[in-house]
Amino acid sequence: MRHLRLCQSVILFAMYAAASSVHAQQSSIPNHSRDVFMNSSEAKEMAAKLIGRCGDAETQDVMNACFALEFKKADEEMVSTYRTIMKGLEHQDQEQVRTAQRAWIRYREFHCRALGSLQAGGGSLEPTEVFSCKAELTRARTKEIHDGYKTPR
Repeated sequence: MRHLRLCQSVILFAMYAAASSVHAQQSSIPNHSRDVFMNSSEAKEMAAKLIGRCGDAETQDVMNACFALEFKKADEEMVSTYRTIMKGLEHQDQEQVRTAQRAWIRYREFHCRALGSLQAGGGSLEPTEVFSCKAELTRARTKEIHDGYKTPR
């Protein structure tokens, strides 16, 4: 009987490990053909020249890549601002700000995915909607962090 339970446990563990492995592999595979195109080196190269003018892109893959780069830049600026502000806070305040920031990031992700889905319905325009939303919210959040979490001196 103990042998049977041990075998069942080993089988369940193996199934779980296999499922986890498949999930990890699938998460690195693009979900949609538009993901492949917007991540091509050609699209990224052309997009880099259009930062700040993504709407001028002649093709959807370049526009999507451009908005993705704008979001990346906005996110890097937010992270830099966040780290600078955190250095000046007391430990207790850091914990509160960290909790708020994690919640905000989750909100941004869910909100912009929902918006993209509603606006573009899974089409090739969806990444533009998602990344432009994320960039806009992130720039606003950077200002909130900078202005709101300063400590009076």
